Formats: sequence, structure tokens, C-alpha cells
Amino acid sequence: MSAVLERFTQRFTARARLAVVEAVRLADERGGDPVAPADLLEAVLGDEDGVAARVVVGRGVALDALRAELRSRAASGVAGLGEADAEALAAIGIDLDAVLRRLDGPRVRPRRRRWQGRFDPAAKRSLELALREAIALRHNYVGTEHLLLGLVRGGDPVVVDALAAGGASYDDLRDGVRAELRRAG
Repeated sequence: MSAVLERFTQRFTARARLAVVEAVRLADERGGDPVAPADLLEAVLGDEDGVAARVVVGRGVALDALRAELRSRAASGVAGLGEADAEALAAIGIDLDAVLRRLDGPRVRPRRRRWQGRFDPAAKRSLELALREAIALRHNYVGTEHLLLGLVRGGDPVVVDALAAGGASYDDLRDGVRAELRRAG
């Protein structure tokens, strides 16, 4: 692990560190792609006793439905494109499913060290924003709740749209984090 990443993750709680490790595992399971924000969110939600998962559930979002929505959106291969976009493309003679099928195929990936190049730019940005969320809340640690807020604030379409489909927004989640932390004392 690079010195910068190691210094950065020293502020992470054990649960947040486990979520990052789980996100790497999920990306590896998917074929070795870099870790995307959707992987991080799925991993954060995997710890159902963590603050982030409790906040999401407290906002009325079912975790299993959210995970399924994340996987569905991420598997579509084109972040941010939905059925309306597919219909618009079809209207001008482009079959989105055919394009995606042509893009899918065997990919050869060079071997890399465990953490080198493991996070795509949006995931890196989300991790940075998680630290900023912790600082804004005057916390000296980064927990799953900060990862959740950083992911939403990062604006990744897969993450934001999946949460929005469940009825959760950044403001709702931030209010939920504050309430959960007050309750925990």
C-alpha cells in the first residue's frame, strides 16, 4: 500500500477499512476492474450493523433492494443511462443492448500490486469526500457513515440513482447520520 493511502486510511475505523477491503474483493470478483463507487457502497451496506446501513434503513430503504438496484445499474455497463436514454437512442436507430454486447468481451488485464491502481477516479474522489465529510462533522475518524456521505456527494450516477430509486438523497442521509450519531451519544 502506498504511503499516502496508508496515512489516509489511518483515520478509518475498523468497519470502514473492512468496507474498503470488501469493495476490492467485489471488484476482483467482477473480473479485476478498478473499484468503482458502486462497489464501495455495496461493501458499506454489507455491514448491516454499521452506521451507514442503519441510516439507509432508517430512511426507509431496503438494503437488499438497494444492493440489487446497484448491481443492475452497474451491470448495465453505461453509468447514468436508463430506459428513457435507451428509447431515445432507439429513436435514432441505435440499439443500446447491441452496443453493450459488442463492448463485452474478454479483457486482458496486466497484473498489479494489491492496491496499485485499484480505485477508479470516482471512487478515489468519494474516499476523499468521505474524509471531508468527517472533517465537516468535526470527527477525527472516517466511519462507514462518512463513506456513505462521500459516495453520495461524489455524484456517481450509479450510486446516486440507486439511492434516489430507494427514496434517499444526500440531505436525507446527512440528516440521518447526524441523528444516528446523536442517538449513539
